[in-house]
Amino acid sequence: MDAQNRRKEYFIDKEFQRNFILKFCGLVVLTSVISGVALYLFLRNTVTTAFVNSRLSIVSTSDYVVPSLIVSSLISVALVGIATAIVVMYLSHRIAGPLYNIERSIKEVGKGDLTTKIQLRSTDEMAKLAGCINEMTENLKNILSEIKSKSIDLGKAIEAQERRENLVQKKEELSRAVGYFKV
Repeated sequence: MDAQNRRKEYFIDKEFQRNFILKFCGLVVLTSVISGVALYLFLRNTVTTAFVNSRLSIVSTSDYVVPSLIVSSLISVALVGIATAIVVMYLSHRIAGPLYNIERSIKEVGKGDLTTKIQLRSTDEMAKLAGCINEMTENLKNILSEIKSKSIDLGKAIEAQERRENLVQKKEELSRAVGYFKV
């Protein structure tokens, strides 16, 4: 990947990315809690024998396993949470970056700049959407160019005071060009 096309900011839409990461990390924690509770419920009616400090102890399996389960769950949640945060930040960046670029370009088109082109990398998730918007902008530009041309022709016909039939024909051409839009 060239250095020119590489994004330098990883937090483009910070609120979106933060919420995305927190939801996935919350899912990891929820999964760990559910599995811990389920294991506790399955083991609560069983007994385990174990040597503790050189003594044979008979204890409830859930009481024996729960402390180890809590520690291992905390370690797992921490490691998986960190990995999830990194992966989700990367994925959200791949979504938020192109969306930001598309949003900025659409605002320019909305201001009347039909020369605006959305340029995304072909590997970006929103490349197809950007292509459709570019095609729509190009179609709008072509139609408006035709309307502009017909309007100039109509103005010239009025100035030259051409025959009435020719003026009506120019008006019909302009109406057809404008008729493309649903209002």
